[in-house]
Amino acid sequence: MRKHIRTAVAATVLAAGAALGGITAAGTALASDDTGYIDGTGGTTDDWRDEGALKQGDEGNAVALWQTVLVADGAKWTDKKNTKHDFTENDIDGDFDSKTKSATKDWQAQNGLSQTGKADPKSFSVADNNLGKVGRKGYVTYDGDSDYNARFKRLPLAGVAQQVYYVYVDGAWVEASY
Repeated sequence: MRKHIRTAVAATVLAAGAALGGITAAGTALASDDTGYIDGTGGTTDDWRDEGALKQGDEGNAVALWQTVLVADGAKWTDKKNTKHDFTENDIDGDFDSKTKSATKDWQAQNGLSQTGKADPKSFSVADNNLGKVGRKGYVTYDGDSDYNARFKRLPLAGVAQQVYYVYVDGAWVEASY
């Protein structure tokens, strides 16, 4: 999808600018150290506790990463008729829409958190407890509650001190940028 390509291109340009020393990456939500990416270093089970909040109306590959967590954990969204539906791979589109907000509330309820509907630092902190070790080629498995096999990558990126998470979107691995 075009917006994902724009996001990936913008992230690449910002990273290149940061490497040259003049531009810093920023987005609608701020990640740890203001990198503009979901990032981490060392062990994975504390990588996401310092991430910025995602909310309805946000767009980007960081949202796609969060949506992947929702699918992996079997979250459900509720429609206007109060009918519950599975949040599925087809819902991973990088748009934090009403379905994502509803599924986030369901996920938060399942995990004993306040149901804000925002992917906030508390939610990210609980989610990263399900991340496995960084394996070969940077793969990190997310051990969710459903049969969905969620994997991310955590790799170095020029101009960013910590490793950056990548999410599989539209047939390609892209930086989980805000």
